Amino acid sequence: MSDYSSAKFLSKQMKARGLQKLRFYCQVCMKQCRDDNGFKSHIKSPYHLKKIAQISTDDIDEYTAQFESDFLTHLRVNHGEKPITANKVYNEFIQDRDHIHMNATQFTSLNKFIQHLSKEGKIRIRNLDDFDKPENIEMGNLLISYVDTSGNNTLQKQQLQDIEKHEKADQEMKSYILQKQIEAGLKAAAAQNDIDPSEIEESKPLTFGDDIAIDLKPALKKNKIQKKNKKKPTKIMFG
Repeated sequence: MSDYSSAKFLSKQMKARGLQKLRFYCQVCMKQCRDDNGFKSHIKSPYHLKKIAQISTDDIDEYTAQFESDFLTHLRVNHGEKPITANKVYNEFIQDRDHIHMNATQFTSLNKFIQHLSKEGKIRIRNLDDFDKPENIEMGNLLISYVDTSGNNTLQKQQLQDIEKHEKADQEMKSYILQKQIEAGLKAAAAQNDIDPSEIEESKPLTFGDDIAIDLKPALKKNKIQKKNKKKPTKIMFG
């Protein structure tokens, strides 16, 4: 008879309650085996063989869809659209003992699963360009982020893009009007001071909010010299 208060019994109970290695879990029978020997023994048992015989492609597809949905939900709820390594997310996800295990799905590795999610546009891989040979990358080490395709989020992003677009167009229009006002002011100043407009340096394109400094001194100085030369008396020679 077992001693329910013994350290050995309590240790076994703690191991049974804790997370075991995932490869020793049978999703079909929902049974966790403690080690390789226990798992091999289980998959040869009549109960397991009977369950396996009843498994169809639809069942695998259902496991796959549920696994993917649960993983994405965990990513969205816990991390939103912030980048995080795939391994960290996966290790967090499998802490739930009741999660669908990957070995019951069509995915044979985390690499293939991450590639699938990226191809479907459900996650974004952030630092893929940092590697020389993308085909040899361990996907678990990559930064991934959730892609929120919900209606509200898409609408909010579109509204923000529209606002930014309108603000940019408004700023460009203000800069254009300002530029025209400066050009008109320069022409008026040139006319008032009897300066040839071509003598005034053309102002560079401005952005709304820039400081404006107009220097007419070079043109005025040149204009005074020209006027002085014009005022010199003409010599008249009498024969």
